[in-house]
Amino acid sequence: MYNKNMLKSLLQKEQIDALKSHNQEKLDFIRYILAQIKNDEIDKKGELTEDEVKVSLSKVMKQIEDGIEAAKKGGRSDLLTKYETQKKTLSSILK
Repeated sequence: MYNKNMLKSLLQKEQIDALKSHNQEKLDFIRYILAQIKNDEIDKKGELTEDEVKVSLSKVMKQIEDGIEAAKKGGRSDLLTKYETQKKTLSSILK
């Protein structure tokens, strides 16, 4: 069966992989992304298309980039590392 929403399926697969590998940080981030998508689906009152999922993911990427800038300005290397890791994870999904 053809899956019309490949990104969402990929995120769900990544969630399972993170769970199996006990990567709690990645698991929490993937769950956050999926929750954002679900919130957008609730707002739309229906399932998101692939393009709408990409829009949701670009919003998350913007939040991460804003967080990186704020962490740099505030001298928070711990948060900077966290946001950069999240950015790498999301970038690998968006490829």
